[in-house]
Amino acid sequence: MTSGEDVLYSGPNVNLPLVILTVKDNAEAVLLPAGEYVVGTFKEKVLELVRSLGEKDDPIFHAELLRHPVVLKDVYVDRFAVTNARYAAFLKATKQRDPAYWLDRRYNEPEQPVTGISWREAAAYAEWAGKRLPTEDEWEAAARGNDERIWPWGNVFENGRCNSREWHAGKPLPVGSLPAGVSPCGAHDLAGNVWEFTSTNWENMGRVIRGGSYQHGAAYCRNTCRWAMDPDLRGKTTLGFRCVMDLAKARIYGKPVS
Repeated sequence: MTSGEDVLYSGPNVNLPLVILTVKDNAEAVLLPAGEYVVGTFKEKVLELVRSLGEKDDPIFHAELLRHPVVLKDVYVDRFAVTNARYAAFLKATKQRDPAYWLDRRYNEPEQPVTGISWREAAAYAEWAGKRLPTEDEWEAAARGNDERIWPWGNVFENGRCNSREWHAGKPLPVGSLPAGVSPCGAHDLAGNVWEFTSTNWENMGRVIRGGSYQHGAAYCRNTCRWAMDPDLRGKTTLGFRCVMDLAKARIYGKPVS
């Protein structure tokens, strides 16, 4: 399967637009079609791959889900992580507190992903926008498609397809800066740049985060890599989020993009 802009595997509802513009936050969202997906992986494959990428063993590599199928409903996934510019509109409307580093020039460019916020603040934005945070199954399906690929673009790591440690940016890039890393459903930056919050609760750990960041190597930016974050902790420059919109709301609050 070839990845690229608006390239989608077939889903059961062929009449849905591939891309919509969500009205409240003026963001593009791409269709993740309903169907069966495979999430997780085989643990022995993880450790073998991690070693091949030159990484030392880490507890994070023992936390991945075991390979299993999941059935998902149609949902629209933000094409990009929520940016500082979009988060600024949310702040203006709701009078929420500013993110950490909001005045730091390294992290406050309008098109950089917003960072320095907690899970609860990300969830509040999603609610304001008429959306929600993705489950980790939805997140992984959006990154991986239906062919169990290791990274959003395929099974071989290629520097320049994501903002990982190998790219040496030293900070989050504006969203969409590395389009060669687009996922099968047309979502960008699901590997690297910033970890992303999901709605999934990991008992005794917090909320699951996915995707790796600019500070992490390729092994951490794989589609199946997962960790968790205390929902009240804020201030990380390596952690942001994107939203999803359920189909019922998308029919009302989404405009098809031709």
